[in-house]
Amino acid sequence: MNKIGGFPWKLSFSYGRALQQAALKTWLGKLENIGNAQIAFSHRALMNKLAAEGAWSSDKENV
Repeated sequence: MNKIGGFPWKLSFSYGRALQQAALKTWLGKLENIGNAQIAFSHRALMNKLAAEGAWSSDKENV
Protein backbone atom coordinates (compact mmCIF):
# COMPACT_ATOMS: atom_id res chain seq x y z
CA MET A 1 0.00 0.00 0.00
CA ASN A 2 2.94 2.34 0.59
CA LYS A 3 3.96 1.69 -3.01
CA ILE A 4 0.52 2.85 -4.19
CA GLY A 5 0.86 6.03 -2.12
CA GLY A 6 -1.56 8.87 -1.69
CA PHE A 7 -2.38 8.06 1.92
CA PRO A 8 -2.02 10.70 4.67
CA TRP A 9 -0.11 8.17 6.82
CA LYS A 10 2.65 5.58 6.50
CA LEU A 11 1.61 1.95 6.87
CA SER A 12 3.93 -0.35 8.73
CA PHE A 13 3.97 -3.45 10.90
CA SER A 14 6.05 -4.81 13.73
CA TYR A 15 9.44 -5.54 12.22
CA GLY A 16 10.89 -7.11 15.39
CA ARG A 17 10.58 -10.76 14.41
CA ALA A 18 11.28 -10.00 10.77
CA LEU A 19 14.60 -8.45 11.80
CA GLN A 20 15.58 -11.11 14.31
CA GLN A 21 14.72 -14.42 12.66
CA ALA A 22 17.42 -14.59 9.97
CA ALA A 23 20.12 -13.32 12.34
CA LEU A 24 19.19 -15.77 15.10
CA LYS A 25 19.04 -18.68 12.67
CA THR A 26 22.48 -17.74 11.32
CA TRP A 27 24.08 -17.08 14.73
CA LEU A 28 22.97 -20.25 16.57
CA GLY A 29 24.74 -18.95 19.68
CA LYS A 30 28.20 -19.57 18.19
CA LEU A 31 30.95 -16.95 18.26
CA GLU A 32 32.18 -17.93 14.81
CA ASN A 33 28.76 -17.04 13.33
CA ILE A 34 28.56 -13.48 14.71
CA GLY A 35 29.84 -11.77 11.55
CA ASN A 36 27.44 -13.63 9.27
CA ALA A 37 24.57 -13.00 11.69
CA GLN A 38 25.33 -9.27 11.58
CA ILE A 39 25.27 -9.39 7.78
CA ALA A 40 21.93 -11.22 7.87
CA PHE A 41 20.51 -8.65 10.31
CA SER A 42 21.73 -5.73 8.19
CA HIS A 43 20.18 -7.23 5.06
CA ARG A 44 16.84 -7.76 6.80
CA ALA A 45 16.92 -4.20 8.13
CA LEU A 46 17.44 -2.88 4.61
CA MET A 47 14.67 -5.09 3.16
CA ASN A 48 12.26 -3.97 5.90
CA LYS A 49 13.15 -0.33 5.27
CA LEU A 50 12.46 -0.77 1.57
CA ALA A 51 9.17 -2.51 2.34
CA ALA A 52 8.07 0.36 4.58
CA GLU A 53 8.88 2.78 1.77
CA GLY A 54 7.02 0.68 -0.79
CA ALA A 55 10.30 0.07 -2.65
CA TRP A 56 10.89 -3.63 -1.84
CA SER A 57 10.95 -6.22 -4.62
CA SER A 58 11.98 -9.87 -4.55
CA ASP A 59 14.93 -9.27 -6.88
CA LYS A 60 16.58 -7.21 -4.12
CA GLU A 61 16.59 -10.21 -1.76
CA ASN A 62 19.46 -11.96 -3.50
CA VAL A 63 21.84 -9.05 -3.88
